[in-house]
Formats: sequence, structure tokens, C-alpha cells
Amino acid sequence: MSIESIFASDKFNFFQTITPYTGTKKGLFIYRVICLIILLFGVYCSIYATINRDPKKGDHWIYFAYFTNQTYYAIIIYFVIGIINYLRDAKGTLKGRASSTFVHVIGHIFYNILFTLAFIVTIVFWGLIFPGMNTSFFTFLHWIQEFIQHFFQCVMVGIDWYLITVPTSYYHFIPMFVVGIAYLIFALIYHKIYDIWIYNFLNQNKKTWIVLYITLIIVWALFGLIFAGLQKFKNRNRKFIENDTEESNGEEIELV
Repeated sequence: MSIESIFASDKFNFFQTITPYTGTKKGLFIYRVICLIILLFGVYCSIYATINRDPKKGDHWIYFAYFTNQTYYAIIIYFVIGIINYLRDAKGTLKGRASSTFVHVIGHIFYNILFTLAFIVTIVFWGLIFPGMNTSFFTFLHWIQEFIQHFFQCVMVGIDWYLITVPTSYYHFIPMFVVGIAYLIFALIYHKIYDIWIYNFLNQNKKTWIVLYITLIIVWALFGLIFAGLQKFKNRNRKFIENDTEESNGEEIELV
């Protein structure tokens, strides 16, 4: 089996990412522009919240090292790519495949796992992190930042995920597994350099840290399997376009 067939990337093309299941390409484009504006405002709010951070933490602060922020910027890139691809399609310059097979598969994986990552961020933040946060110093912009960056980003990318029809495979749990391992390695390197744990629950001073690490990686992979299953369920009665000619020569292939 080739890497394309393993991830079902041989059935994927970039025209699928700009063609909604319901509505028009232009409508999806406008939606993405609105989402991008909201997300960029969220960037401003997150910078504000970092500058005006919890006074109890003194000079200690973290920004891009948070998995939340890394996922947030990935979501911004997602909407930017969607907007650019719409404009390229309007000009007739959008191609269905990347010139490199590896890049094509990576692009397909990106479209498969991003909503999963956004969902994990939302669950972890509101379930594990927010209950222990000090919010006594919060201003209106602090609250806006929390809701945009830890809730609305998931809603926005989730709606987009629902609207487009992209093939998937249960093997997409593998990239999720890799992302989980990669972030834990990153957190360990960050701690080694700055002597700071990005998240307190990653602290290895706890006797059960290795169990927690293994559990996190397994849960990450399970989310990959679950969301691949959800996407297959979502796609069960849909068709995805094979190329850019929806109305004429473009053959629509039924998802199985």
C-alpha cells in the first residue's frame, strides 16, 4: 500500500476543500473571511492577555509554547488557505493536487486532524485548566480571548469541517499519535531550556507522570480514531468531487 492509499489521500483533492456540501463556494468563502477576522481579533486579545497576565505569576509568562496557541495559529492558516484556494479557483489557477505526493498527503492529513485538535484544546482547557485559573483580574478582553481561543475556534472550524466533504481513513489516528508524542517532546525540551513546565500537569515531579504521558498519547490517538469514524459517518450519504468541473466533466465519486 502506498502512503496515499493508507490515508485515502488518493481520493483527496483541493477542490473538495472549497466546495460545501450545502450552499455555494462563495458563501463558504464569505464564512471563512468572517471567521478569519474573528480569529485575528482573537490574536490581538491573546497578546493583550499575555501582556496583562496574572499578577501572581510575576514576570513569568508563556505564549506560543502553549498547544492552545499552536493549534490556534494552525486554524488561522487553515482559513487563510481556504480563502486563497477560493480566489485561485475563481481565477482558474487552483490545482487538485500538490506537485509532491508527500505535500499532498500532509495537506490531506491537515484537513483531517485540525478539527480533532481544536476539539481537544476546548475539552482540555475548560475541563482541566480553566477550573484552576485565577480570573479575578480579568477584563472584558481577557474573557473575549478565552472564548474565542478556547471555544469559538472549535465551533468555527467544526462548522467548516461539516460543510466540506473530504475523504478519510482510520489510519489518520497515526498523525494524531505523532502530534501527541511530538508535543510532549517539545514540552520536555522547553522545560530543559527554560526550567518551566508549559502545563503543570506535565510536571515530572509527580510519581505518576509516565502513566499520565502514556495516557495522553493513547487518548490523542483514540480521538483520531473517533473523529475519523465521525467523518466517515458524516460522509456516508455524500459525494465528493474528483476535480474542479462540478457541473460538466467532473465525476462525483460516492464515499464508502
